[in-house]
Amino acid sequence: MAGPLLEEQLIKPKHDWKDLTSKIVKKLKLKYEPVGVFLVPSVHKERYEKFFEDIPRPNGRLTYCQAVETVRGSTNYSGLPEPPDALRLKAEDFMCAAGAANLGLYDLPEPIKNGERDFLLRRFYSLETSRITREKIPRLEPGSISEVIVFKLPKAPVEPQVVLMFGVPAQILALEGHYLMKKGGRLNIDLLGTCGVCSEMTVSPLVNRKMNFSLLCGGARAHAFHDPTEMGAGIPAEEFPDLVENLLNRQNIPMRQTLPENLR
Repeated sequence: MAGPLLEEQLIKPKHDWKDLTSKIVKKLKLKYEPVGVFLVPSVHKERYEKFFEDIPRPNGRLTYCQAVETVRGSTNYSGLPEPPDALRLKAEDFMCAAGAANLGLYDLPEPIKNGERDFLLRRFYSLETSRITREKIPRLEPGSISEVIVFKLPKAPVEPQVVLMFGVPAQILALEGHYLMKKGGRLNIDLLGTCGVCSEMTVSPLVNRKMNFSLLCGGARAHAFHDPTEMGAGIPAEEFPDLVENLLNRQNIPMRQTLPENLR
């Protein structure tokens, strides 16, 4: 059995997440601060127990979307007296089986995996198209994750793996050009409108190692995010500091109108 990890060994924040949060919130005029996510692996999970033992679990079951909504400070779905700055979720804390399965806590229930449920809900014209669509939703290996930690980014207790941002389309879409300033290329967005926060914003950035957008999904909007103008972005945490830097540097880039007429 592996011994507990030392704090300095693990996952202590390497960046000043409070400063990074302040800068991006101010620059984009965000209503809510971003949320950080850390997925605790099942392998040697005992090594992490001491580190996260002070983070509360919800009092009752909730969806992943509701956990994210709770820690960002909009609505408290945790069942705790005060909205927590961080939440620790085990498999039994999840109300949404698809969300927990996408995040790797267990396998999808068979009626969801084989497409039967969504077909019976008349979301698809055939069982086959329902099954194929479900197969294409990014999810982690069943049982690979033992716990999910979500937290206010400026109060990060750990180096996050993914950063979740929410805002109106103009705020979120402002990220795309700045995200590519150093690396170039184009963004191919992995989008369906199903499993918006768990898969599109959390798993997809982890698996594909690139920022992804989400229009959120019916479940997210029904259970947590009630503002119809919101959308979201999931950003691999190691890329977030560069993204903030690019946003700030953009202030010093000449406007097109200042270029010679033949270059405009």
